[in-house]
Amino acid sequence: MKFRILNKYSLIVKFLVLINVVFFIYYFLLAVYSRYHYDDLHFLWQLREMSIFEYIKDMYFSRSGRFVAYFINGIVFKTILFTGQHFYYSIIFWFIGVFATWYVIKSIVKDISSFLLFNAVVFFYNVYVLTNIDFPVFYWLCAMSYYLFPPLTLLFIYLVNKEKISLINKLTLLALSVFFGGGHEAYTFIFLYFLLLYVVCLFYNYSFNIKLTLKDIRIKRIMFFLLIILCCFIVVVIAPGNYMRMSAQEFKHPDSLFNAIKALCKAIMMFYYYLAFYIPYYFILLGLFMYIGYVSKIKLFINNFSLKKSLIILLFAYFIYMLLSVVPNVYLWDGFGIQRNYTHVVFFTLLFIIFLGYLLGNKLRDKIQVEKLKLLLLIVLPCFFVIMLINLYYDVNSAKSYAQSTDNRINYLLKINKSKQTSKVVTVERVAIPYTCDTKFLLYKVLKKKSNPHPLLYYISDTDTIPDEYAYQLKKNYGLTFLVKLQK
Repeated sequence: MKFRILNKYSLIVKFLVLINVVFFIYYFLLAVYSRYHYDDLHFLWQLREMSIFEYIKDMYFSRSGRFVAYFINGIVFKTILFTGQHFYYSIIFWFIGVFATWYVIKSIVKDISSFLLFNAVVFFYNVYVLTNIDFPVFYWLCAMSYYLFPPLTLLFIYLVNKEKISLINKLTLLALSVFFGGGHEAYTFIFLYFLLLYVVCLFYNYSFNIKLTLKDIRIKRIMFFLLIILCCFIVVVIAPGNYMRMSAQEFKHPDSLFNAIKALCKAIMMFYYYLAFYIPYYFILLGLFMYIGYVSKIKLFINNFSLKKSLIILLFAYFIYMLLSVVPNVYLWDGFGIQRNYTHVVFFTLLFIIFLGYLLGNKLRDKIQVEKLKLLLLIVLPCFFVIMLINLYYDVNSAKSYAQSTDNRINYLLKINKSKQTSKVVTVERVAIPYTCDTKFLLYKVLKKKSNPHPLLYYISDTDTIPDEYAYQLKKNYGLTFLVKLQK
């Protein structure tokens, strides 16, 4: 019996490793075949002509107050201009997200195999990226930081919770405070909400004794970094660029409270509509972390409550978080809004799922038939492995075709540019579209739905049958003496 249990455990870990390896190869190859989007071209030529400070200033007064986000863009594009390559940045951001998530979770759950926990966390992060409702953001150079807000939130809460922190920890907290205060004004509210939840936990630990709680060094630490966050947030909010962009036609505000509530409900339903197609993946996550909760004896804060009370607390906290996440989108777009704004919502929804799995496994240890749970994992993990192999084959081929057609066009334009021809407009063929398939698309195809948009691996942008703004960005970035248009 012991041998059989050990063998099942070993197989679970091996499949997790195999899946994570395939995930990494998949993300790496898609990064290699990614190409510049519209805004990427725009920022490239701007940062060729400007310093990072000049670029931030230009964005601050004309586009948005997110000075930290534009500083990150400055670093990214200056590095790309220096190296001539860009594929590595998606992988670097992936490593940062994985490391931050794993660093926090492994510091809490210490009594199980570190190798198992590491691969479970990497698997969690990979599923988060794969099932994000706006997957192309992962390769959009000027917006990759969307993926980092949630894991770095966990890192901040963990570091600020430590009784004693090193100089490196203090500098990290300082950098994160500036990041959350000046990176994205809508997410700042979300971050402050999680900070508030943490403060409530501290008050609970001191039986809501205000005097004792305020003496805690962690409260004083929070107040210090909160001041920095608020100062950065004010700098963001007062930026002239915000109000210039808010006047754009893309924004539409609700015209009444009733319509706002209606739009809010529709936006929440739309979010879960997108996630519903990934439920099988989320059940795998739930089962995996039920197993981790089963083998772990760590008692988390919420374990002081019964399972029923724990679930009520989790659901209530998650519900408030969801409202805070959706309200800015409803206000700006009178509805669901831009999909990439829900990137952090996917992360914390999955975090809720794995925390729920951990609680169920931890609290119901005596009632769980662990052999059946292991057997279930040994059925679904190989299936997931096969799915990722299929994704690897089809998506990499699609991405390769897209990259080759894009490169052929650029080489063609550079050749014409070198010949110093006098035409003011050059006609080009359309590039190959980097199509992919997801569960929603395949299901709708089987059901023969009329409206079934084909999902893409990357954001793509192109000119039209007459030169447009994209043609101008292409001209500026590659130093062309002409504009381009598509064949009719």
